[in-house]
Amino acid sequence: MKKNAAKTIQPDWWSKSCVGAILGLSLAIALGNLIVVIGKHFFAVGLMVQIGMWSIAWLWMPLFFISYLFYTGKTAFIYMALANTVAYSCLFFLRG
Repeated sequence: MKKNAAKTIQPDWWSKSCVGAILGLSLAIALGNLIVVIGKHFFAVGLMVQIGMWSIAWLWMPLFFISYLFYTGKTAFIYMALANTVAYSCLFFLRG
């Protein structure tokens, strides 16, 4: 009987660490900017700038952790690059 070919998480932590550090930070910056752009109509601009700035660390650490949950470093790169593309596209669309 043939074993089930279940995907296992590969231990290529160098590539996953680089993806989480670089693309995770880039995505966290984009999401922090989206917080500022969306919230500036509802709150004072000075407050939104501070919330956006301090949210980057809170967003980056979970994104850095999530990069280790992908099967390989290549898939982590593809999905994080796709998420960055979507986030920056939304940011540039909303900023005008």
